Amino acid sequence: MDYKRVFETMVSETAKYLKESNLKTMVLGLSGGIDSTVTSAICYEVVKRNPECGFKFIGVSLPCSTNSREENDSAYASMQAFCSEGWVENLQKEYLLMKATCEQRYPSTHISQGNIKARLRMIYLYNLASVTGGLVMDTDNLTEHYLGFWTIHGDVADYNPIGGLWKHEVYELCKYLFTEVYTDVDDWKYKALRAGYGITPTDGNGVAAGGDMAQIAPGHTYEEVDDILNTYLQTKDQPEQLKKELDRMNAAYGADTVERVLKRHHGSEFKRRRMPLLIERSLYE
Repeated sequence: MDYKRVFETMVSETAKYLKESNLKTMVLGLSGGIDSTVTSAICYEVVKRNPECGFKFIGVSLPCSTNSREENDSAYASMQAFCSEGWVENLQKEYLLMKATCEQRYPSTHISQGNIKARLRMIYLYNLASVTGGLVMDTDNLTEHYLGFWTIHGDVADYNPIGGLWKHEVYELCKYLFTEVYTDVDDWKYKALRAGYGITPTDGNGVAAGGDMAQIAPGHTYEEVDDILNTYLQTKDQPEQLKKELDRMNAAYGADTVERVLKRHHGSEFKRRRMPLLIERSLYE
């Protein structure tokens, strides 16, 4: 893949959307992860290349106690490198209050607690976008999309420049940026991209120890997970070809891993349907 072309397209299309929608501000929750960092670089270039538009990129780090120091430091690096404005707003107090409120009727789980954090962050970001005439940037990639690795009404936002890339391709794009575009090792932009590239991917919500891959496919890589997902999606309507590919992947990655990835994909199908689900008028007219 030509990552120079990928990056240039993401920057130009994002700028085009802002202009056509008469928006001025891009708002992003800085997680410190690679998706957030690469999206920050895109937003930075949109502002830099369109000075006549008065665009602004606001990045806010919204940690709770489950965010590691490494994640917080990486988010700070992105803030220094790419943002027109940026700050830290710790939401631990708000999280504990909402968690206690929710638990008055039913006990919470690790997943539901993580969802509370994601949705509190989105409340903050959407309010900020509303008062600054902007939109909230989305950072999910194809891998996360097809695994349901996101929170409905949480970390799904308005505009997603990297949504067409698999996770391993986001890594390649990030590598292109710090080896070909922002190459000054003493510059914050280089430091931010290297930090995002090297950090262990997590949801930042404390749902499971060991990072994202511990939940998805322990002991395997994003390249392997992406191969399983992409191959399945390409062949699911071709039974003979699908069987052949499943045999290949079972041999390469282990049947348990393939089953685990596809089970997560099928189990999150409801998230990928158009929301909210409607009763069509044709059923009662």
